[in-house]
Amino acid sequence: MPWVMTCLVLVSLAGCGNEAPTYLPGDVVVTSTPAGAAVFLDGLDTGHVTPYTLVGLEPNRYVITVSLPEFVTEPPDTTIELRAAGRDSLAFTLSQTGLRITSAPGARILIDGTDTGKTTPTAIAGLAPGTVTISLLKDTYHIFPGSYAATVVDKQIVDVPDNTFRARSRRTVMLEGFANVSCGPCPELTDNLLAMAAKPEFTADRVMFLEFSVSWPELGDPFYLANTAENAARYTRYFVLGAPDLYRDGVRLADPLAGPAMEDAVRSALLADPGVLVDVTADFATESVPVKVVLTPFRDLDLTGYSLFVAVFENFVDTGTPPGLSGQTEFHHVFRDRVDTPPALGMLTTGNPVEFDVTVRRSGVAADNITAVAFIQHDTNHSILQAGSTVTPVLAPERIRP
Repeated sequence: MPWVMTCLVLVSLAGCGNEAPTYLPGDVVVTSTPAGAAVFLDGLDTGHVTPYTLVGLEPNRYVITVSLPEFVTEPPDTTIELRAAGRDSLAFTLSQTGLRITSAPGARILIDGTDTGKTTPTAIAGLAPGTVTISLLKDTYHIFPGSYAATVVDKQIVDVPDNTFRARSRRTVMLEGFANVSCGPCPELTDNLLAMAAKPEFTADRVMFLEFSVSWPELGDPFYLANTAENAARYTRYFVLGAPDLYRDGVRLADPLAGPAMEDAVRSALLADPGVLVDVTADFATESVPVKVVLTPFRDLDLTGYSLFVAVFENFVDTGTPPGLSGQTEFHHVFRDRVDTPPALGMLTTGNPVEFDVTVRRSGVAADNITAVAFIQHDTNHSILQAGSTVTPVLAPERIRP
């Protein structure tokens, strides 16, 4: 019967011992420059990063690519024909398009007015080629210039020059200490002030200190005797009754030797926006020192009832042997002279700087060891609104963003 013969043929063929061919798997070595890019196989994330070897792949056609945030991959992807027991390698080059900004550390970066969520120093990648406007923001600081135009080049990270942006504290806090060479605890006041000034958060544009001398317990205090009238005028104005004593912006601190409390008081004062900057320049080449003080207001201010206190201090004095009973031989920011008649202030108009030219005495202090300081102080309640000094960077008014 014909159908019986057909079945016999089929059974015979099935039992011939023939098997489907098998192929050994292959590998693909994936690298990238720079390394650390995610590896994708046929569009699926492998969970691995370059350099990585894909192993155990059956001979077939595969699409492989890598990805790193803010980088462009060259080539975008690669299709390979993997042979049996074969080993292929793929190398990708990753490039970025954007800007690197390092100046004014800790400032937030805005591109075309949009906050990038990043702070300096860093690179901002993923930008489109062309011209963009960069601006920086930093709490309690002025940043200048207010904006900067930069050109973004395709597949390059362009460095914005380091000196493009500069930051200056919006507020400079003034500390005034009162001491005497025979005051036992007075060296501790100096130590606290120096320890604070050494911390990065308390730079010279953030806080300035000045030490006056009182006439007790040692009437022969050499720093007091160097300018008895003006030292006495200062401690009399504050009704200083003991030493050491310490004032922040014209207000007495409860414990002059409480270093942490002093620093907290400064931090609190830095949050205020006085609306004006005090810039100070001076020529210390001659005994009679010309000092220029520029007040730059960022809003209209009525400073009626305020005066501009301008003084010079000796940065560092080493007496070798203690001049008093405290044992102290190193003294800092020692008051030397002030303007005899502090200029009276009045209305300041937004964007219109006001200049004052005054003269103080160098009192024999070396030209490289002296600093001029100026601050705006209320005539009645003694509160100090703002301060500045010759060690504070001067910002040209037209380049400051309020």
